Amino acid sequence: MNIITRLRGFLVLALLVTLPAYAAGVSGQVSLLSNYMWRGLSESSGNPTLQASVLAQGPVGVYARAFASTLDYNGADVRADFSGGIRDTTPSGLGFNVGATAYRFDVNTMDFEETYVRLRFGPLSGGVYHDWQHGNTYLEAGYQVGLGSGIHLVLHGGHTSGRTVASYDDYGIGVDKSWDNFTAGVFVTAIDRHLFSGVYDTRAAFVLTQAW
Repeated sequence: MNIITRLRGFLVLALLVTLPAYAAGVSGQVSLLSNYMWRGLSESSGNPTLQASVLAQGPVGVYARAFASTLDYNGADVRADFSGGIRDTTPSGLGFNVGATAYRFDVNTMDFEETYVRLRFGPLSGGVYHDWQHGNTYLEAGYQVGLGSGIHLVLHGGHTSGRTVASYDDYGIGVDKSWDNFTAGVFVTAIDRHLFSGVYDTRAAFVLTQAW
């Protein structure tokens, strides 16, 4: 990673961390990860990463989110995501989130956009993400339940398929604990290329997050 790229990445992270202190209706968080796992794959080559995000919430469920992370992935050192959409919860307790994300790397050939629809009902969640330009789709399902004393159990499953990516499944399990504005957790992720054909490339990640 050259010095200019490193400085640019940390300047973006610093901006995302400090904005919540100066704007109303805005929240944020910063995280330190021992390994950045995204959809079952390591985007940091097993190395630690620093991440930050800012969420601005408007009326009738409208929101905008900016995210930045250092990484080490296919020649890229910095990733920044910009999302926007609308989310709400129906009287029956069904939560929905519809929007789009633009993924930006310091290697421009890796940039892409996707739309998504997410649903949540109690401890269950699911989502569909689609990259229309490349014809790639990601499906996910999750389960999160409180175990008491601020401890949560998180289960995750996902499936990637499309024209420009190899199909594979990913699975995850994690435990985290929250106190004040901090959350610490450990997560284990595994992927395989065909369901029930044999799990491989299992990785663990430790995460520490502070929210504002």
